[in-house]
Amino acid sequence: MVEAITGATVTSHAIIEAVKDCLVQAGGNLEELMAKGPVKEEAKYIELTVDVAVVGGGAAGLAAAITAAENGAKVVLLEKMGALGGATITSGGEMLAAGTDMQAEQGIQDTAKALGEYWIERGEGQVDHDMLHMIADKSGESIDWLKEHGVPFMKVTFSNIYPTQDPWRNHKIEGGGAGLILPMVEAAQKAGVKVLTETRATSLINDSGVIRGVVADNKGNKVTVHAKSTILATGGYTNNEELMKEYAPFFAGVASRLGEAQQGDGLIMARDVGAKIVASGAANANPYDLGPTRFMDPGGIFLNVTPEGKRYSNEAEYQKVRSAILYYQLGFNHFYGIFDSSWDFDKLAEAIEANTVVKADSLEDLAKALNMDEKTFVDTVKRYNEMCDAGVDSDFVKPQIGPLGGTEATVKDTKLLNPILKAPFYAVKAQTTFAVGTFGGPVTNAKGEVLSTDEKVIPGLYAAGEVANAMLLYREYPCSGTAIQQCITMGRLAGASAAETAAK
Repeated sequence: MVEAITGATVTSHAIIEAVKDCLVQAGGNLEELMAKGPVKEEAKYIELTVDVAVVGGGAAGLAAAITAAENGAKVVLLEKMGALGGATITSGGEMLAAGTDMQAEQGIQDTAKALGEYWIERGEGQVDHDMLHMIADKSGESIDWLKEHGVPFMKVTFSNIYPTQDPWRNHKIEGGGAGLILPMVEAAQKAGVKVLTETRATSLINDSGVIRGVVADNKGNKVTVHAKSTILATGGYTNNEELMKEYAPFFAGVASRLGEAQQGDGLIMARDVGAKIVASGAANANPYDLGPTRFMDPGGIFLNVTPEGKRYSNEAEYQKVRSAILYYQLGFNHFYGIFDSSWDFDKLAEAIEANTVVKADSLEDLAKALNMDEKTFVDTVKRYNEMCDAGVDSDFVKPQIGPLGGTEATVKDTKLLNPILKAPFYAVKAQTTFAVGTFGGPVTNAKGEVLSTDEKVIPGLYAAGEVANAMLLYREYPCSGTAIQQCITMGRLAGASAAETAAK
């Protein structure tokens, strides 16, 4: 059931146009979905009593709402935007999972234990080991659950720009993020979830330490939802300048590509009722070239140097590993890709004119143009050239030849150790200009129950998804598809737990 308070809609016209083809490809029925649109009625004040209130209509919120409803709870879902889907609907629609039937069908050998260990390694051990192993153990179950609810999967592949990923774990969804979200919206409707869009939660109802619902606003109209269990699934805080300064200061001031909804509403509400907040200071971000050439990430064919002119990693290593080194070990938010005139790229002249690529007739002049110490930079290039000539990278173990490409259709073995010899010389700047996710928020246990500052359960309060990834991610985002898997699995667990509490 989807209702409007003041002009709310299940799917805005903009998103309908953007995802129409994806929905058709995914086997959905757009006309039927639109026919179940809002009842257009205005209200100055609305008061509801339910078993479970879910705040946020992205992947985690929808998973929680569907699960709670299917476990017998009366559920209302509040979404402050005019459409459901959150950040997930704009994603590539891949889920990391291990030990699945889909992997087995493709001959991919993998285990849930290995996935859990991978996440812990990427989290430098500063994550909740038990919870990550639990999510990994349930990762295949979550894939099956989504299939049962109409989400169409295609195949298992490697993560974008990660052709060396081994084993492949990215379960690709037909239609991308829309192919995931729209079937879930229909599943929520079928389960009887009441959806209120354009309804922004502003505070939790705190009854002497017990959370008994949520207060929201709909364009000035007050909405009060009395609930036995309340689940926060409000996403991150990339668009909240103050929260970014407090919890991710290195990335304060960068833009967001996730839309205006990412304001940290759930974090603030949880903090206001005494929740323990943990944040590592990190964010899901990478340096990119956004100039005319759109080099984005050359994936190993260039020599990469810091603003000091020093090489800092294996350029063919996964992008997110290199970004973490650049950010957290070295403290830089950009690097330079260095190449020579052996390469011929479309729009290179346009990039030079736009000042996103710098051209110089000598290495010394290139260093000057980049405000680097000339000797440091020239020595770095000399050392790199010697290793290229020997065919062995004894500093960072980049292979002489390796796979390069963003997808299975484009990947091919390519020479990666390429010397910088032929003038003129070039440098492309890859800079961190936006973030696509934040790390940190209220701490939860394996049931999704929110913990207080003294690490006790706050009765009636749950959280799942990006708002509650505090103990799941540390400084490096492990791999594309991680967040969606964590959203779906923790959303399901929180929904089941909330319904169980409400039934008591």
